[in-house]
Amino acid sequence: MMKGLHHLQAWSRSVFPYFANIDFGSTPKQSKLSLGEVASVRRCHWPKHSSPFDPRTATASDLQELLRASKVTSVQLVKIYLKQIEQYNSYLKAVISTAPKSAILDKAEKLDAERAEGNVRSSLHGIPILIKDNIATHPSLGMDTTAGSLALVGSRPKKSADVVERLISAGALILGKANLCSAYVQGGLKEDDTAGGHSNPGGSSSGSAIGVSAGFAPVSIGTETSGSLIFPGSRAALYSIKPTIGLVSQAGIVPLSSIFDAAGPMTKSALDLADLLDVIVDPTKTRIPDRGYASALSGSWAELEVGVLDPVDWDTSESWTEPDPGVTKQMRQAYEDAYAKIKDQAKKFHRNVPLPTVEALEIDGERATRILNTGYYKEDLESYMGDLEYSQVYTLEALIEFNRKHADQELPPRYPRQDRLEKALAHNYTTEDLEKALAHARRIGRDEGIDKILKEYDIDVIIGPADSKMPTIAAASGSPIAGMPLGYLEFNGRPFGMAALASGHQEAILVKTQSAWEATFGPRQPPPIENFAFPMHQGLVGVTSL
Repeated sequence: MMKGLHHLQAWSRSVFPYFANIDFGSTPKQSKLSLGEVASVRRCHWPKHSSPFDPRTATASDLQELLRASKVTSVQLVKIYLKQIEQYNSYLKAVISTAPKSAILDKAEKLDAERAEGNVRSSLHGIPILIKDNIATHPSLGMDTTAGSLALVGSRPKKSADVVERLISAGALILGKANLCSAYVQGGLKEDDTAGGHSNPGGSSSGSAIGVSAGFAPVSIGTETSGSLIFPGSRAALYSIKPTIGLVSQAGIVPLSSIFDAAGPMTKSALDLADLLDVIVDPTKTRIPDRGYASALSGSWAELEVGVLDPVDWDTSESWTEPDPGVTKQMRQAYEDAYAKIKDQAKKFHRNVPLPTVEALEIDGERATRILNTGYYKEDLESYMGDLEYSQVYTLEALIEFNRKHADQELPPRYPRQDRLEKALAHNYTTEDLEKALAHARRIGRDEGIDKILKEYDIDVIIGPADSKMPTIAAASGSPIAGMPLGYLEFNGRPFGMAALASGHQEAILVKTQSAWEATFGPRQPPPIENFAFPMHQGLVGVTSL
């Protein structure tokens, strides 16, 4: 079994090809690669595949067609994807660990036998999948659950996370655990650390996104607090969705915030995303369409009433990255072009709907979402760790001390602090403070935000730039948000996309939006690999989810 913990501050470089070997921590300055760096990138080329499909482009539904036609077996799928991981993961570092080869091949063989007998469990039957490494897998699956923390190496969950059990029951093959590129346990960061760059993969579900886009698996599961699915999904040219809070069980997932966290899929098509939702959404928590979420795949804007956000007001935050005039101009023009196409086809179209911005979330000078993340983090984290059969640490205090004792790996010279962990341990927020913050977040994000705009303008969905703070508004509201691929920066080849908001429990509307998007803008294309000149040494990613 391939193993190796790639923790952010010490050794993690979870990157897409154009992000390879990024120095997570400095402000973006360089605009060109050296000749040696260009040569390094070009060595990571993608050869033609002799298999019956290209793992970079094949969707899960494509693979199901091949399986039904007996043109490939699940055993062959596992071998092909493991070979892809073996060939490129040392460079991309998208996967922390893979299942023991003999065990996963044995499971694939059994699923092939079931298929031969006419028993196909679901659209995921015999399909390999990656899951983010903050999602617990029982030790019997042969993979650790670390959430990117050295302190959780060797920890033993009593059972797999509910979402993993649902996937296994549906016939999915848990091929590996995807890397996290942000400081998931919040160590080593200062409050003012730059958190972005035009050439980094976004976080914290970076490995989940990179793995799918690089052909390590056709689909993956990540998690999001605020942006951790949408940002990396957008920057890997994928479809993604963070469901309404509570629709996907968080049991067995290392938490950042029980109030804002949700697990969700990352895929290459709207159909695959719909099929994954059918499996992971708890039908007792919402009403799933009678014929599944795939029944919402209309491929048309004709029945959709759309509002869009002003790209100037909802631009990439300067706190994330230094603005680049060329990048800004290209992205804004692409957004405007997309709006024009949607306007021509949608049942209704409203320009520049006034969704509240994140500044409205401030309460007593501090953003309500940050108050809640800090105030509940200790309780949430210790609830997870306390349920482990074994762990090196069981409390937040013990985690902080562990990091100090292993500072060479957890708190290296560039990131010697763990301010957020310490703040979460020492905060003096009262229950009243936290209740007030939650009420404010829900009021601004939902009651005076998404739901109000949808009702006032009589629209179904709100669309805007994915590289914005839309995910923060979605988190505050508890409502779903979806991501769609759009284009590639001329600056460095990095993908970018757009996001869509809907009211709680309206995942079907977002799936319909994604299918209309796919029909309008064409099948998703894999990001280019060669002929790049792009910035290196970008800033730390994923802090936006804190």
